[in-house]
Amino acid sequence: MSRFSPSFHAFFQGLEAHNDREWYAEHKSDYEQHVRDPFKSFVNELILACAEREDGYEGLQPKHCIFRIHRDTRFSKDKTPYKLHASAGISPGGKKSSDPGLYIHADAHKVVIGGGAYWVEKEDLYFLREKIARDPSAFNALLQDPSFARDCGQILGERNVRIPKEFQDAAEVCPHILNKQFFYMTELPAKTLLHEDLVDVVMSHFDTAAPMRAFLRSGLQAG
Repeated sequence: MSRFSPSFHAFFQGLEAHNDREWYAEHKSDYEQHVRDPFKSFVNELILACAEREDGYEGLQPKHCIFRIHRDTRFSKDKTPYKLHASAGISPGGKKSSDPGLYIHADAHKVVIGGGAYWVEKEDLYFLREKIARDPSAFNALLQDPSFARDCGQILGERNVRIPKEFQDAAEVCPHILNKQFFYMTELPAKTLLHEDLVDVVMSHFDTAAPMRAFLRSGLQAG
């Protein structure tokens, strides 16, 4: 039996057309029944699946991982109050951790599966760059692995225009050392959310990314 129903997509389609507090208040019960509650259960299943594969996920709860639907509009020109998706960052340190983990996002049009290191502190970034610089070809090999390219895409994230001179030679071989973030994402059709094997689909991507995740984690934790 599917964890989600078409009502999940219907809610976000309605929110796209009426992203205001009045519409949300009128449809809050739909959100709770068709989005919030099944997504919480789904994230809990993913946490348990991650814990079966790697250390650090024990004791993690959905509330540590799920992002709020309410947008922070304090510093944004866009004052619409709600996000148009449900999402979670599942890693040993929770949703704002620099520890590479699993990212899941679902909206009216797609499912996004990702991972890697999105929140990277300056000191941790230096340690990761040191690891890449020691053997840039090893990082390139992970990027070019056909399974990673198929299931995860490529490494994304903001880049520095300049980096310390000790990393400049490595940058000639591996330009990704310029990155300030090291995350990856792939998109699947919205109907994927309705599949009975949804957890298996997500965890297949998680398993494919295991070598990249291990490389990033060992670099970030080198300090």
